[in-house]
Amino acid sequence: MTNTYEAGGIRVGHETNVIVRADEHIRPLRDHIVVEVLAWEPSKILDVVYHGKPLRGRILAVGPGHYPKRYNGPKGQRSKCWDSKSFLPTDLKVGDIVEFGGLEIRGYLFTLIRWGSKDCVVCREADVAIVVEELAA
Repeated sequence: MTNTYEAGGIRVGHETNVIVRADEHIRPLRDHIVVEVLAWEPSKILDVVYHGKPLRGRILAVGPGHYPKRYNGPKGQRSKCWDSKSFLPTDLKVGDIVEFGGLEIRGYLFTLIRWGSKDCVVCREADVAIVVEELAA
């Protein structure tokens, strides 16, 4: 699918038509997460219409974590790569509300799936920009 911008730029996405039944369980691997798409609300006063990729969501499934990559030198001078011996667990939890960012480019091109009646995004923990926490009243 191609999105054309007013400035003349073109982005090609990798949309899929993956459908998972509502009664099935998804178990992400590594640090991948499944996020239910939520409507983006930039203002409580103004009614803003947004047409683009998802910017906000609620986490439905979280992978356990991953072994980060290690390198033998600075970028541009590397000749070797390996997995770290220390495991880095995922900090996100099911139910967290997260923001992805990317508003200036109408959202990032994540893999989209349909889980029952919910539109979902599959991405990595590193793709999350902000975890929204409600203030206790």
